[in-house]
Amino acid sequence: MIKYTNWQYLVLDFSASDGYRVKRRKVAPVVFASGTDAKDPWSRTAPASITYNGGVYSFAFWSLTAQDTTSTYSTAQIQQGTTANDSQSGGDWIVTANAYYIPPLGGAGTGNGDGFVWIDAFDIQLGDFIPDDFVDVKPDPTGTLTIEGNNGYIDTTTEVATGHPITVAARDMLHLKKFAYWLPLVVQGSATVGLPDPHDVVANHGDVVIAFSFYNEVPAGPPPNLVAYNWWWWAQTMWGRVPPIPPWGPPDPWVLQVIGALSLQGAAQSVAPHLRSKVLGIALEQLRLSVGTLEKELNSRGS
Repeated sequence: MIKYTNWQYLVLDFSASDGYRVKRRKVAPVVFASGTDAKDPWSRTAPASITYNGGVYSFAFWSLTAQDTTSTYSTAQIQQGTTANDSQSGGDWIVTANAYYIPPLGGAGTGNGDGFVWIDAFDIQLGDFIPDDFVDVKPDPTGTLTIEGNNGYIDTTTEVATGHPITVAARDMLHLKKFAYWLPLVVQGSATVGLPDPHDVVANHGDVVIAFSFYNEVPAGPPPNLVAYNWWWWAQTMWGRVPPIPPWGPPDPWVLQVIGALSLQGAAQSVAPHLRSKVLGIALEQLRLSVGTLEKELNSRGS
């Protein structure tokens, strides 16, 4: 069950001086309100908007992460409504719940009437924003727009020409993270988020977009070139005297006969000295048979 839940209302601001990406800013998000609730099931309704520093900030989303203190189990989720809730069974769970708020349009860093794309990346399991470069912008002949997109802000009034939209595409994979979806928070003009491709934000001249890209953590895979141990290697290779059957299937008959001859040659070293010449003679006869088999195969193929 839930032991307790730590909750916060966090104000996200952006400016040209402090930066637009949360994890690249000089100033951390402002904790507008916080508290601890000891109940299961847990639920809390955040205000749809809050007034801070003379501006009205709008609710964006809830991030909930939970850890069982008696095991390694954990959960994580994004909830888009103002009312967040969670419940856990078994163990003793500690929940961290953060409600994020975005600034009013035309606030710090934007001019009244300016169009812009403000974007950021969020790790669902971490429960926090991440600083990784995560988008590519096209068309971008000089590479400038991709740099600005990864810094979190593109001015669509001065940098996007009329009739020439740009596509801001979230990268499908980051380090141990996979793209999940875009969450559009503000879309004005003819911009689209998640269309025509789920990875895309398409913005035209003067459009306004505030959207966050969410990523799921993926577990690390096995070390490269890791091969499972074959407990039957001794039977398949006659204690290492012959190569194993390749994964694409058994070799041609003449190859098997050559392998048999080589096996006899190896066996000759293990028999009594007076028998070695006989075993080697059989190996020689086996090689002659393999040559005959190879000739038949070549003839059957018209060579």
